[in-house]
Amino acid sequence: EEKGLLKVARGQISHAKNNLLSPEFFLKEDPQFSSIYSLYQTKLKEYGALDFDDLLFLTVHLLKHHEEVREKYQNSWNFILIDEYQDTNKAQHALVKILSAKHGNIFAVGDPDQSIYSWRGASYKNILEFEQDFPGAKIITLDQNYRSKKNILDAANHLIAHNSSRYEKNLWSNLGEGEKIGFFIGESEKDRKS
Repeated sequence: EEKGLLKVARGQISHAKNNLLSPEFFLKEDPQFSSIYSLYQTKLKEYGALDFDDLLFLTVHLLKHHEEVREKYQNSWNFILIDEYQDTNKAQHALVKILSAKHGNIFAVGDPDQSIYSWRGASYKNILEFEQDFPGAKIITLDQNYRSKKNILDAANHLIAHNSSRYEKNLWSNLGEGEKIGFFIGESEKDRKS
């Protein structure tokens, strides 16, 4: 049970860092978690260590609070390209906003209908709010699919139409109808349809 509680606490700390929340943020709401999070950060510092989430959390903090460092990196990159923007978290989004603030040259590719990393803190809302966060942005919808055939794209269009927050699109292909979609339930990932 103790290992399970540690795993839960570690997950909560990771979630907090991905959302740029410090231990102090939780003082009133959840003092016990705030204390655990604070002690964890103290121990990391004592050992001169960082965890994976600190790579973004502390970088955003550094760039926000140290103008000389921020300007150095804003001047290092005149253009920023990001793929799979729908799978960025709040910390990644903040980092991009800081780094692109000087030049405003950002090119992001993504599709809110394909967001798959919410379990690790990704927010498809980052791409849906892209135009508000980066004024002057132009959205270009790419509807033509070059890998799949019509039957699979029709099914995809039908499913994603139910997503409440999305850009309108109608996927299509000129590769033909394709096979009808089948259904198979396997006992594991190793099972194959005969």
